[in-house]
Amino acid sequence: MANAFAIAVAAGLANVHAGRRGQNKRRESFTSDEDLSVSIRLTAAQVRLVAAEYNQWRAQRNALRPNSAMSFQRMSEFLTYLARGGYFHQVAMAGGIAKSTMIMHVREVAEFFAATASQYIALPLPNEFVQLSSPLHYPGNPNMYKVILYIDGFIVKIQRPDHAGDAYFCGRHGKSCDSINVQYITDCFGRIRHVITGLSGATHDKTAAAWSAEFMAFLNQLPVGYVVLGDPAYRGLHPNVITTFTGAHLTQQQLNFNNDCTRLRQIVERTIGAAQLKWRVQQLKDNRLAAKKGVLFAAQCTLAAAVLHNRFTNFL
Repeated sequence: MANAFAIAVAAGLANVHAGRRGQNKRRESFTSDEDLSVSIRLTAAQVRLVAAEYNQWRAQRNALRPNSAMSFQRMSEFLTYLARGGYFHQVAMAGGIAKSTMIMHVREVAEFFAATASQYIALPLPNEFVQLSSPLHYPGNPNMYKVILYIDGFIVKIQRPDHAGDAYFCGRHGKSCDSINVQYITDCFGRIRHVITGLSGATHDKTAAAWSAEFMAFLNQLPVGYVVLGDPAYRGLHPNVITTFTGAHLTQQQLNFNNDCTRLRQIVERTIGAAQLKWRVQQLKDNRLAAKKGVLFAAQCTLAAAVLHNRFTNFL
């Protein structure tokens, strides 16, 4: 089964346009004066909820006595790590503890999210197909397609893993950095239904999607007429994945189809944007996930972000 992982963060300073509710908040670099409750981006009640779940998981896994206060503190540390850009020393400074201790706490909480992600991220069952489907007319096909999922990818910046060389380096224009490729498969309501993560940022989106045996098995079992919609990067991935037309001389029918696809696909773009707005660590700025000893922890953090998005993000 393919690993599932995901998440997001922050916002930049945007120009003020007429009709906007106001200027976007500028997410400055971390300082010790920044309020923890602001950087974590969840309410105290939400933090207590996930901390209680972590407390129970930790007690069962390690055969330890539950400690609610300690679990709340460690959960807050992990959420701060995601929200403040992926620097352990910043979180340790804010918490007043040693960096090595902080690393141990954050990594354990990341393991908790990875172990429990299947409760909140799952591909749809057949009884959900009708509710999730959106009609789409394909030129030359008399029958309407029923789009149930949408796929798109992005990269998350990481530290260069030891002895990895350029294996994780992505040289795309404007995105030159060591990174991992993250694929989101979402439904029409903006819920993340599957995450593929951990591959090099230089990996083509189609290759990354094909790497998930679970997703490919899902595509193989789709009923006739049900499809997944992606951009042209996924062309040829599977007969049940449809993409827009490309080229300089498209017919009016093809142009209309592309417009319909753009209208439908905006939900996955907005989901990625909402996750990145919520969690700073997924933005391609001065942020990056720790990966000196390998990319597993970074992948677990992206999965944690997807879980938190599904549970607590109320905007798209």
